[in-house]
Amino acid sequence: MKKWWVKAAVCVVIVTVSLAGLWWSIPSQKTKLLLNNHSFQATILRTDKELIRGLSGAKSLAKNKAMLFVFPYDDTWRIWMKDMNFSIDVIWVNNSNKVVHMVKDAQPSSYPDTIFEPNEDSRYVIEVISGTIERTGVKKGDRVTLPSGV
Repeated sequence: MKKWWVKAAVCVVIVTVSLAGLWWSIPSQKTKLLLNNHSFQATILRTDKELIRGLSGAKSLAKNKAMLFVFPYDDTWRIWMKDMNFSIDVIWVNNSNKVVHMVKDAQPSSYPDTIFEPNEDSRYVIEVISGTIERTGVKKGDRVTLPSGV
């Protein structure tokens, strides 16, 4: 009888440690970024499905929230307003964490006629509620503090 309990206890410990290790190894999908010392809780998008969907279908975006698109390589990543329900500001950031292009007040009605594209390569795109560029004073060349590990 004792052997059964010992084996069960060992199995529980192994499973618990394994699950804890798995949980700690999963990167956080929500984290902080800074635009001109204004803090935003960012949702990080990395997979093709996430990058394509973005904010499509979302009902709103809070003033202190952001979507951070993390692309696998530098390019002139294009953004559209497909299935958007509200206006946004879009900020393209290069692999040195500097703003290379911005679009203020991108309107849902711009789809499908307009696709927004930077003039320079970027690695990241940040989407925030319309008015954020004005409110924060962010401008081309500014450094953005991105979450570590992106």
